[in-house]
Amino acid sequence: MSTSKTALEASAVEITKSMLPDLEQLSKCAEEPVAVVFADSLLRKMRSLHDAHMYGHYTEVVMALHDALAHQNRWINYTSKQYEGAYNLFSSLVNQNIINNADVENAIISLEKIGFNTLPFGTILDDDSYEELEEV
Repeated sequence: MSTSKTALEASAVEITKSMLPDLEQLSKCAEEPVAVVFADSLLRKMRSLHDAHMYGHYTEVVMALHDALAHQNRWINYTSKQYEGAYNLFSSLVNQNIINNADVENAIISLEKIGFNTLPFGTILDDDSYEELEEV
């Protein structure tokens, strides 16, 4: 592995680590008005990770959570227990320093199991419209 690749991964790890205090605070006050401060800070850090390391493994996991939180301001609907689960998940990820594709996949599945909708932009296909297209 090249030195620049190692430095790049370390930066992604550091940015991801910087999210942990916000997740920890959200796990304590998710249902309170002050949660907006920590949600805003968290979302900004997530976007900065995306801007700096668009194709990184940590970015994939972070952006899955970002999508669950940012879409239609759904961060408001998640509970303290869910934020605690996300905190624990990301804590374990950053302790690994380098993660692979399998780790990314497992982490995103874990976010789903915790209750985060990591694919909020999906569309629901109406079965009738599909049948009408087949007939044409």
